[in-house]
Formats: sequence, C-alpha cells, structure tokens
Amino acid sequence: MKKTLIALAVATLPAAAFADVTIYGQLKGGIENVDAGGVNKTNVDDLGSRIGFKGSEDLGNGLKAIWQVESGFDIDGSNRQGYGSFASRESFVGLDTGFGKVRIGNLSTFSDSNMSVVNPWESASNALQLNAFTRDDVRVKNAIRFDTANYNGFQAAFLYGTKEVKNDVVRSDAALNEAQRETYNLGLSYENSGFFGKYQYIHQTPMTLVSGVQTQANDSHRLEAGYNANNLLVAVGYRNDRGDNTVTPLSFLSGVNVPVDGSKYKSQEYALTAAYTIGAFTPKFTYAQGAKVKIDGNTEPDSGYKQYLLGVDYQMSKRTVVGLQYGEVKADQAIFSNVADGSSAGNKLRGVGLNMVHSF
Repeated sequence: MKKTLIALAVATLPAAAFADVTIYGQLKGGIENVDAGGVNKTNVDDLGSRIGFKGSEDLGNGLKAIWQVESGFDIDGSNRQGYGSFASRESFVGLDTGFGKVRIGNLSTFSDSNMSVVNPWESASNALQLNAFTRDDVRVKNAIRFDTANYNGFQAAFLYGTKEVKNDVVRSDAALNEAQRETYNLGLSYENSGFFGKYQYIHQTPMTLVSGVQTQANDSHRLEAGYNANNLLVAVGYRNDRGDNTVTPLSFLSGVNVPVDGSKYKSQEYALTAAYTIGAFTPKFTYAQGAKVKIDGNTEPDSGYKQYLLGVDYQMSKRTVVGLQYGEVKADQAIFSNVADGSSAGNKLRGVGLNMVHSF
C-alpha cells in the first residue's frame, strides 16, 4: 500500500521536476593475483565503483545553474576505497555562462578530469595501472574551479583549494597532507582531429610539522600528448616534481608519504601507451619509468622504478567491457610487501587481473 501511494505521489509531480537530472555511474569489479615480496595473494576487488546524480537549470540569458553529487562504493563490501560519506567523489554546485563555468565543492584536479589518457587501465593494484605516474589524479576538498569553454580545441582550467586544517603546526600524518596545504592547479589542453596535448601544474604550500620542521612547497608539472582516433591510441607522458618527499614516486608506491625532513626532492618520470582496436578487441601496452631522485641536488641511489603493462579489452556491448592484463613494477628498493608487518619485502610487484566494467 505504501509503495502504491509513493508511486502515485511521484506520478503527480510535474515533469519539469525531473528534467535535466541524470543518474550515472560505473560498476567495476575484478579478480587479481598479486605477488609482492615473494608472497602471493588472490583477491576479489572493487576497482573504483561510483554512482552520481547531476543536473542543470536554465536561468535565462545563457546562464545555467549546474550541480553534481557523486559517491564511491565498493561492490565487494570491503570499503577498500575508504568512502565513508555521501558526495565522497566530485560533487559541486555552480554556474555555466556559456563562456565558461565556475564550481565550488569537492573538485577534481585537471589531470583527474581531463588527462590520464596514458593510463587506460582498471585495477585495485599498483602493479596493474599507472597509479604512480597519475598520483595527482585526485579531488580537492573546499575548492573552487573555473573552466573556460572550448575555443577551437583550446581549453583551460584553474582550481584553488583552501587549507582545511587552520592551525599553524600540524602533525605529520599522511592522511592530512592535502588538508594541511593550500592547492593551486592550472590545466591547459588542445585537441584537434585526434591529436591532443594536455598540461597540468600543481602548487601546494609548505607546512610545519610538530617537530618544528618546515617542509618544502610542492610543485608538479605533467604533460601528456599523442593521437587518439581511428581505433588507434598513442600517448606519451612526462612529469617533473619538486618539493618534500611526498612528491616522489617511491614514496607513493611504498605508502610512506609523510614528509619527515626539510630536504628538497626532485623526480622525473616518463610513460608511453599504445592501443589499437580490432573489432571488439583492444590490445594495449604501457611502459613507465622513474629516474633516480635528487635530494638537495644530490642523486639518491636506488630511487627509481620501471613498470610495464600488457593486456586486452573486449567490448561486450556499448556499456560493458571485460579486460585481462598483466603488470609488473620493479623498484630500485625493496618496498613491496603483501604482509601486514612489512616482512618479506621485495623490489618487484607483479599482478594478473581479470576485470569487468559496466557503465550506466
């Protein structure tokens, strides 16, 4: 009876109440076998499932109100993504003028929303996608972002994220790194006839740890360019990072990304991806490499990494894709372990994965 009354109530609402509202999302799941430090594990994992609601309202004179609420969830019930609240992914309210749009909320960096062509992989493991190279594909809380309209293939965006933790001295907790800094993000892109070039710059202000150490400001430059049309994808990537140790790839891969000193770190990385679609099949390959890190101008031994991935996607329908892939990361240090206490660590991380992605 209650369901009938609810259905009747919804039916009486004006159609305009539902106009310009879209429900969208992706369900991503996979089976992965990962070897780290000589310990082999097979997991059933969520690979980043999400659901979102978005819409707009025409305010007249070419002006629109725009909004979006997007949340992540784990279809395997593990809460691996750590999403504990509604609107945990990109969510905002804003205005679109036709010449550009401005939004406030929990907003993606330019690389997260407009780049990562060089990373066409789905996985829960660092071995099976370019998580290190694309580590700034994140969302910034308490942010405002302006995007220009598309002018003959050219677009630009600027994001500012406020400092969430307002006290002057904060503890050295990796989970608070983003909250302890102001973030400035500039993005530029050009696309024409399949050819593309994309650039991102991120600046994060320094912070003071409880030990009294003043960390470096972080500056990251990232570039992607290539061709993506006519069933062919060829993409190259380059990034250059300077700041405290949290900007380095091995810090990300090891999970030890807490700034512990006032030294200045510099790192460079390169990536290449190629894919070609033949009917419903898309074989693809990626190679990435991180050069040795410099600390206060001195090259640090055993501080680089190499990674390669090989796989194929099968397009079952317009909405459903199944993928099979193998990947390996070889670091110059023994930083990988499948054991909670960090024992049995090794310098290689290998993985084989079978995944399925359904978009709606």
